[in-house]
Amino acid sequence: MGIRFGLNALVYTASFSGRETELLNKVAALGYDGIEVLFGDLDSLEAQTARAALKDARLGLTACCVMTENANPCSAEAAVRAAALARLKRMIDLTTEMGGDAIAGPLYAPVRWLTGRARTDDEWGRCRDVLGTAAAYAERAGLFMAIEPLNRFETHVINTAADAARLCREIGSRAFGIQLDTFHANIEEKDTGAAIRTAGPYLKHFHASESDRGVPGTGQVDWDGAFAALRDVRYSGWITIESFATGIVDLCAAACIWRPIYDSADALAREGLAFLKKKTAEHRLEHEGNPA
Repeated sequence: MGIRFGLNALVYTASFSGRETELLNKVAALGYDGIEVLFGDLDSLEAQTARAALKDARLGLTACCVMTENANPCSAEAAVRAAALARLKRMIDLTTEMGGDAIAGPLYAPVRWLTGRARTDDEWGRCRDVLGTAAAYAERAGLFMAIEPLNRFETHVINTAADAARLCREIGSRAFGIQLDTFHANIEEKDTGAAIRTAGPYLKHFHASESDRGVPGTGQVDWDGAFAALRDVRYSGWITIESFATGIVDLCAAACIWRPIYDSADALAREGLAFLKKKTAEHRLEHEGNPA
């Protein structure tokens, strides 16, 4: 298994049901191996329709998953933690039905759920217990979960690769790992390459996002350091570009994007992929190609 390149659908749209055949065909024509879709409103997803459309477009799938305040693994309320586990299981089921192989993202807490203080041992323990149960469920389903450290302005629960690796060690499931995102690492880590090495064998998913969420290769991310570390840990999986569609007010507000960050979505997708393929070749990582 080698590197596969994915594009997050949020570059084009904030909504995805599975009927977006034009978008899927575009992503495939741009040269991507797969697409990543947001699992926000789970009721809007048409799993079997998406599976057929993905197969027709010859694209793989990963799921970019978020939790909600009413489904929070860290909550002190047992009912809210139960709802979080139910949501995680449903996201695993939907991904399986759609033919995908990963649910990834800040699975440990809602984005911007901030208590105004540092993470507590109780929050950590509750989160570990919920995610551990979900990981066992994912293992039986034959896919993996990957938790994404976010920057301090979006979460107080897991900000660094070291935090994420600790949780992986405590859960101890082969289906549970880490998703690193170069945008967040550029804020929180001393060295992105060192963070990748810290994640090491737990690294299961990778987001290639520029420091301003613009075209990869045009900002301050240390891409050579990152790709050298990916080679060193023998990373073999998805490298997915994540950015956000400008002009979609709610989406841009959620991502705190207040100005244009790239010329066009097509240009970002095309130029970003060319850059990532170049770095993959330079650092002697093998590109597996289309998995479909």
